[in-house]
Amino acid sequence: MQAMHRFIPLLVLPLLVGCGASKTVEKILPDQTLEYKKQREASENLELPPDLAGATFDDVLDIPSASGTTTYSDYAGGRAARRQVASSGEVLPEVSGVSLERSGDRRWLKVEASPQTVWPKVVGFWREQGILLLEQDPAVGVMKTDWLENRAEIRKDFVTRQLRKIVDGLYATSTRDQFRVRIDAGSARNTTEIYLSHRAMEERLVRNTVGEGSTTVWEPAPSDPEVEAAMLRRLMLYLGVSDGEASRMLAASGGSAATTSRTVGARLVQSGGGSELVIPTEFRQAWRRTGLALDRTGFAVEDRNRSEGVFYVRYDDPTRDGKKKTGMLSRMAFWSDGSSKKGPEQYRVKLVGGADETRVTVLDAAGQRDTSPTAEQILSLLHEQLR
Repeated sequence: MQAMHRFIPLLVLPLLVGCGASKTVEKILPDQTLEYKKQREASENLELPPDLAGATFDDVLDIPSASGTTTYSDYAGGRAARRQVASSGEVLPEVSGVSLERSGDRRWLKVEASPQTVWPKVVGFWREQGILLLEQDPAVGVMKTDWLENRAEIRKDFVTRQLRKIVDGLYATSTRDQFRVRIDAGSARNTTEIYLSHRAMEERLVRNTVGEGSTTVWEPAPSDPEVEAAMLRRLMLYLGVSDGEASRMLAASGGSAATTSRTVGARLVQSGGGSELVIPTEFRQAWRRTGLALDRTGFAVEDRNRSEGVFYVRYDDPTRDGKKKTGMLSRMAFWSDGSSKKGPEQYRVKLVGGADETRVTVLDAAGQRDTSPTAEQILSLLHEQLR
């Protein structure tokens, strides 16, 4: 197969000369930060839910298994079975007054419209992008995209660009992106906050006993705040912000993310026989940061109650079967591969705000303080995002 790839440029070279004679390289394929291939199903599946308070969809993390043998093709093969969509023909309402907010490396949009108005607009945004939504949960205010290949990472030389015009599937990248959007009611009446988080997977070569590559597996990669910013910019343009204004707002929100993050980093402390997180900010900001941390880590958030300071999440402890698994992939194993009869258990992430700090603990399904190793692991995962 590798030998065939080496000969392909020679076979199509005559075609490239004709393709490039009348256009500059920039016009043939403009450079872009994000370049996701439009998914065929998006035009018909990204419909609006008939009832914004409709049924809740399953939001369990659907990335390859922690067994180490699952490939991306295995995940993709079962994608259709997990797809949850609804349909409606209603006209999208207009929104106005969009601004970009920032705290550390966390950016979000503030919109002067109700969540009921904003929700269908954001669904329409993904539809225009040609990106499939795996899940839509208007009751919780969460939507999640499919895993996407950013083809902007493919090299930009002339031959590669021309080959892609003829056989686009010839090249592929070793990373996949997924976006999750959370829509919250703002502090002021009739306002909405839109939080967009990025998660990534990276393909890694697994070598056999003689040191030769035999297969590949997909593992979690760090989230990229700049990828989040790029997609937020697209969303701002869709919501009516001008190109110049969107660029100005992003530039103004630059600042020193590292400095801001250090001054408000969370601490993991011991209290009451177990661990708790201490976030040195008032409740509202801590609630926002915790929600983004849950999104970036990939927790399955089933419900939330801001007045009580509770996120209802599901977490599948990868060590409860007695076989310890290591690495980030196993620590994030919220999925079920069918080998275990017991599914992910529900926990409550509880926030209690004070004058200048907020404390975060984990409760069990009955609402009692949980100091088990699983609860410690949940707090550890959140601490990685909040420190």
